[in-house]
Amino acid sequence: MDIRRYPEKVKKAAEALVELLINYSLSFKAMGAKYAMFPLHLNEYLSPKLYKEFYWPTLKAIILRLLEEGIKSWVFFEGRHDAHLETILELPKGWGVAYFEKTDVVKAKQLLKGHTCVMGGIPVGLLVGGTPEKIKEYIRNLLEQVKPGGGFILAAGVGSVPADTPVENLKAVIEAVEEYG
Repeated sequence: MDIRRYPEKVKKAAEALVELLINYSLSFKAMGAKYAMFPLHLNEYLSPKLYKEFYWPTLKAIILRLLEEGIKSWVFFEGRHDAHLETILELPKGWGVAYFEKTDVVKAKQLLKGHTCVMGGIPVGLLVGGTPEKIKEYIRNLLEQVKPGGGFILAAGVGSVPADTPVENLKAVIEAVEEYG
């Protein structure tokens, strides 16, 4: 609601965080950090117009400044980021990794091929509730589409899977990667 009521204040608040986030990220450079990780939570709730006006400018500024300082970004685009994929092309080639939770990674890889490393692709629901056979088939089909040209990291749609995920399903992922990867 604040975006509509107080758009300039929202922009100023977002801009006020830019230097803080850059300085925080750069504080890890002395320890050898080469990547800064950013989990994004709101991107799918904004229309492309609002995303480009309120969200993207500050995120882009942070990514670009860190890149100037020798730090690449690893951005976890939670939810669906399909509507905003083209904004990533505004970044320089090789800026970092775009890790997607629910975004169509085949579409993302096609659009970002040769520009951005794409990460994700395995739905957590498949890992938890699928069978080893279904998991292997899913990964085979996915890798056939995203493997050409490199620039893809196969991963679950979130950073970790639930503790009750069947071990045989996790083994199926490893076996599928070894066979088709």
